[in-house]
Amino acid sequence: MRTIFTKMAKNKNDETGVILKIQKQTGCLLFVIGAAMLAFVLTDFFKSGTSAFGGSKNVVGEIAGERVQYEELTKGVEELKVMYQGSDFDEASLRDQAWNQIIQERVIKREHDLLGIKMGSAELVDALFGETPDPMVIRNFTNPDTKQFDPNMLRQFIEIDMLEDEQKYKNYLNFLEKPLQEFREGAKYENMIRAGIYFTKIDAEYEFNLEEFKMSAKTVGLPYVSVSDSSFTYDDGDLEKYLNQNSDEYKQLATRDIDFVVLNVFATAADTANARARVEKEKETFKNAKIDSSFVSKKRTQRPFTGVYVRRGMTDLPSGVEDFLFTADSGAVSDLVYQNGSFGLYKVSDVKEDSVSVMRARHVLVPTGEDDESTARQTLAYIRSGKITFEEAAKDNFDQTGANGGDLGWVQKDGFNMQVPQEVKDAILSSSVGSYSVIKSSKGWHVLNVTDGPSKKLVKFAALERRVTPGTETDREVERLAGEIQFQAQDNEDFLTVVETLGQNVREATKISLSNPSIPGVPDATDVARWLFNDKTRVGDISDVMNLQGQDRYIVAKCTGVREEGTSSLEDVRDQVALDYIREQKAQKLADQLNEALKTASTPDELAKALNSVVTLVPAVNMLSAQVTGIGAEPEVAGTILGLKEGERSNPIKGIGGVYVVWSEGQVQTGEPNEFSSETLANDLRQGIMQSAGDGVKNALQEKANIVDKRYNFF
Repeated sequence: MRTIFTKMAKNKNDETGVILKIQKQTGCLLFVIGAAMLAFVLTDFFKSGTSAFGGSKNVVGEIAGERVQYEELTKGVEELKVMYQGSDFDEASLRDQAWNQIIQERVIKREHDLLGIKMGSAELVDALFGETPDPMVIRNFTNPDTKQFDPNMLRQFIEIDMLEDEQKYKNYLNFLEKPLQEFREGAKYENMIRAGIYFTKIDAEYEFNLEEFKMSAKTVGLPYVSVSDSSFTYDDGDLEKYLNQNSDEYKQLATRDIDFVVLNVFATAADTANARARVEKEKETFKNAKIDSSFVSKKRTQRPFTGVYVRRGMTDLPSGVEDFLFTADSGAVSDLVYQNGSFGLYKVSDVKEDSVSVMRARHVLVPTGEDDESTARQTLAYIRSGKITFEEAAKDNFDQTGANGGDLGWVQKDGFNMQVPQEVKDAILSSSVGSYSVIKSSKGWHVLNVTDGPSKKLVKFAALERRVTPGTETDREVERLAGEIQFQAQDNEDFLTVVETLGQNVREATKISLSNPSIPGVPDATDVARWLFNDKTRVGDISDVMNLQGQDRYIVAKCTGVREEGTSSLEDVRDQVALDYIREQKAQKLADQLNEALKTASTPDELAKALNSVVTLVPAVNMLSAQVTGIGAEPEVAGTILGLKEGERSNPIKGIGGVYVVWSEGQVQTGEPNEFSSETLANDLRQGIMQSAGDGVKNALQEKANIVDKRYNFF
């Protein structure tokens, strides 16, 4: 098979030619894809009678006034599935990613197109194969063994055959070219934005004064706690009036309340036995497979095939599996292994020798202190004499190795197992298997015993792992019980009684919103939210049985409360409104007391004496903080101090913790003025804004696009 590698080996002009050839296929491919989509739409049209020109049945959202069709979103999800084939993925996460890609295409990329921001073919070639490839390319095509960028991996990915293979072309486009294009064009756009950010000397002086302009004052206040809550009476009419007068402070999102029951589906002993049998059945086929990567991919194994050669100690495999892989011959398959709810078979795909040697050891760690060396040597003497086992001596290791007998795992001079001090590594690697020694490191004194090695073996392996999941019959039994709850609840207003009679427990969830569709014990309750926010759902309605995708659980819910977006009702915020109402009454009463006292008191001391209060000195307040010395965070008081002239007195100020009167002491003189360079400060301010400019503009564009997300109606 000819690969792009052979063409790129010639020169950069050839590389450009290949990229251009790839890009020229776009029109043809788009035609084919477009024709297929048209056929699909027409088929659906004739089946359902949906109008292709005005129907909104399949609309999952709107972006900048344009509808996003269900098919567009699911197509994006399917493309991502192909891209991540062989890897674990969450369906909901893929939908979010596909949705964000559509937003990128409709909002961000459109802005780039309007401004003529493009990444040309020459720039693409340079990003892929130039002297300094793009960091994204380096990150995705780094050899796991050498930790260096590997152009060969990139060339193998971009096969010339993809010019005639639609799926390979899509993979190339989605995984490499499109992200590169988005990143490069996004960087150009952000640079344009940053180039337009400018701070004048006047701006700098203003920002400087926000910090440097300070005022001092004296305050006299009466705290709200000085007035008893019981001294005020109110009824619902008072609270309703207060709520209406301050409606902006009590805005709410559209939310719903439910009573619900969750029925979890757990695997039975029979399910476990069936899972075991299914994996065992594959052992011979797995052993005889010619292409391990293809085999495990088709079997949808939990652990994807990486094709990477690993050393001892570099895997996270179940106990004993690594020992098998590094002692067995190429092509060998392990016995069945069960761990953490999964059965697995592991095959040695290939073996080769490394230039780096690794060894395994264990240790007893003696903390640094008096007589630590003598303690370590005494411990070694006890171990050798048989008075104590190595495991017993190591159980108190403070570095958490005590639980496994002091095992340090496999070590090499550099690289993995960074928790082992270098002095200890050097001692292990220079010793023979079975030897003992006493070594000092930064952690203390170590009694070392080398247990295995040396090993230069590198292994490439494939894993067939299957999680034990509930079987069909188990699932059906739980679904039947959920259906019984739903059926009985339809004819019984007492949801609690129905559920408890059938041996289950009712839970409550309040203020469920579309932006946060989660309920206790159910991380992703999108299906529940979709039902709750359906226009037909009313208080008292019982849901259908909902099987939450990927969660092995069923839910039946009863809608118990509906709140629409807008001002909260008194019923929902009664307690908070009551607290705010009483505080307002207290504020007015204390303000009246202060105003009465001010008729005869003209100084802070006189006012404090008249009210049996104290004078608080506020040494300095600036425009960057609402903190007021002596009374805490009081924005209204701080703002008043800054606005008064020297010697001026304020009227009573209704603050957060009480009501205050302020006398200005004038501007604070800080001695010699601080050194100020308007040019330097302006540059610093510009740099600060530039760091967040990109995200700020992106958020602004998305907000302007008036994005409406209706995915909850479908997923």
